[in-house]
Amino acid sequence: MHDIEIRSEERHSESENIPLVVDLDGTLLRTDLLLEATLRLLKQKPWLALLLPVWLLKGRAHLKSRIFHLVEIDVSLLPMHEELLTWLRAEKSRGRRLILATGSDYQKARSVVDPLDLFDLVLGSNGERNLTAGKKLRLLVETCGEQFDYIGNSGSDLEIWRGCRHAVLVNASTRVERSARRSAHVIQVFPASFTGIKDVFRALRCHHWLKNLLVFVPAITSHTIFNGTVAAKLSLAFLSFNFCASAVYIVNDLLDLEEDRRHEIKKYRPFASGQISIGSGLLLTLACLLVSGGIAKLLPRPFLEVLATYFFLTCLYSFLLKRLLLLDVLTLALLYTLRIVAGSQATGIVLSLWLLSFAFFLFLSLAFLKRAADLVQHRAQDRDAVPGRGYTANDLEAVSIAGMCSAFLSSLVLTLYINSDTVQLLYRRPALLWGLQPILLYYVTRLWIICRRGELIDDPIEHTAREPSTYGAALLAVLVLLAATFDFSFFAP
Repeated sequence: MHDIEIRSEERHSESENIPLVVDLDGTLLRTDLLLEATLRLLKQKPWLALLLPVWLLKGRAHLKSRIFHLVEIDVSLLPMHEELLTWLRAEKSRGRRLILATGSDYQKARSVVDPLDLFDLVLGSNGERNLTAGKKLRLLVETCGEQFDYIGNSGSDLEIWRGCRHAVLVNASTRVERSARRSAHVIQVFPASFTGIKDVFRALRCHHWLKNLLVFVPAITSHTIFNGTVAAKLSLAFLSFNFCASAVYIVNDLLDLEEDRRHEIKKYRPFASGQISIGSGLLLTLACLLVSGGIAKLLPRPFLEVLATYFFLTCLYSFLLKRLLLLDVLTLALLYTLRIVAGSQATGIVLSLWLLSFAFFLFLSLAFLKRAADLVQHRAQDRDAVPGRGYTANDLEAVSIAGMCSAFLSSLVLTLYINSDTVQLLYRRPALLWGLQPILLYYVTRLWIICRRGELIDDPIEHTAREPSTYGAALLAVLVLLAATFDFSFFAP
């Protein structure tokens, strides 16, 4: 037993003299600095996307240098692999020399790790040298000699693992881990943070698919919802919109990584927290668009045109319009209304101006409500400007007034519709439709009161879906519509 303890101490002593080299992107960080910087650049200066191929022609080192030079990233917000960080601190306390070697920009890497007070040396790319794979291995051999341990995560690290003493894997895929075990001496594995289908559903924001039920509205208002052909087409339209909307949500989350990390709730989103990598997010976006487009091709061409318009507007909103005063809420209201238009185009049902007007004003109120909720939270925290938005805390009153006026305008449109000649063609007892008015006013007014109390911290639609009172109001509305539509006198004795 004594001999075993001596040999164990000798191995520890030997390891203390062996440098431990750590990769940055996807290893120490749960994200990729270059991809983060590129997305930040596309969000702040989207026109520079045209120059990316030109910079790449001059080499990856030049491309990285240009991107990192043009973009500022708050490195204090970047998600780190805390389990690995704890292990590295333990190795450091044993007197081991730690080296950071990354393909990211040297200066940016220094700004990330200097506050940790952990690394003895930092090696990184510059405008002339792209420190990856073989180039990284050669520099490490020059710096550390033949004996060093290396911590990495990707297929590009395989060459380095083959040339080092021991390999440590972090967030590696099954394929990479299998290849590493065949060609290197793997001593430890920190499992990938990705936890499966649950993370994918969170990234897709499947709970927001409820909004796409609006495609069924034209069939409901025209009383054709029980027509088999109409219902089938709308079901396909619903699915197509779901995947298109999810693609947009992912793009929006990728563009808002820094802003989400500053938010008390949004910082736990899959991409902001590093649970899903940026690269996986881009692949997931492409997959959603392919599925959405494939389903849309089964429907009339006008539906595909509306879907393309929706996708274009949402991208424009993510890149630009969301930062512009008032244009953001007007765009959100239009995007909600487009879902109803899509249902019309998928089935050929002609929309009435009454329905479009009612929908637009109601959704405009909800869009203002979303902004007002943000402003209430910022005012409570004694903050003025909302990051990434065109509003300040002083705008709360104006936003609230505009939002409540929009809600009551939707109620006015409903009143005019109930008194129109169109109603006589669709409803046997149109006077009963007046029962919708108190339900509508209860719904929107209650939301605004909750918002001004500071109790609305989510998207209004998401909040609505969780409120029991919503389902009570919806049931009452359905009963009113049924009573106005059908003659139930035959139930009488």
